Amino acid sequence: MVIESKVPLGFRKLAITGFAAANGPWFEKIDGRRAIRGFLPREQHANALGIVHGGMLAAFLDSALGTAVFHALQRRAVTVRLTLDYLGPGRVGDWLQAEGEVVGHDEHMAQVRGRLYGPRHDVMTATGTFALLSRHRSLDIRS
Repeated sequence: MVIESKVPLGFRKLAITGFAAANGPWFEKIDGRRAIRGFLPREQHANALGIVHGGMLAAFLDSALGTAVFHALQRRAVTVRLTLDYLGPGRVGDWLQAEGEVVGHDEHMAQVRGRLYGPRHDVMTATGTFALLSRHRSLDIRS
């Protein structure tokens, strides 16, 4: 498939459902306890200006931050607060990737910072607060 031929080495296609499946495919590369997410925006991800819609970028980075929590703490989490700074456009057809880093946590909450970037520049940065779900929940993460 054309999309997979543009995916950098080391990334695998995620088996995802729901929003992510409808807006993917999304890819992931695991480096120790660090996860990097990537995708190739297509026309359906564009706004009226022909660049990737800000809501799509926000959702993708939010997912990457949640994945960072999972890989760092082995806990599933949900977003409580997300603060975004848009720095430049995401372009249709460019490989975009996002990663997050847990910068603090306690038993109930985690604080994360992250960035989404393309081949030419950073597209956005974010900070987020995530509520950690019960340790008794499944550790299977799919989105």
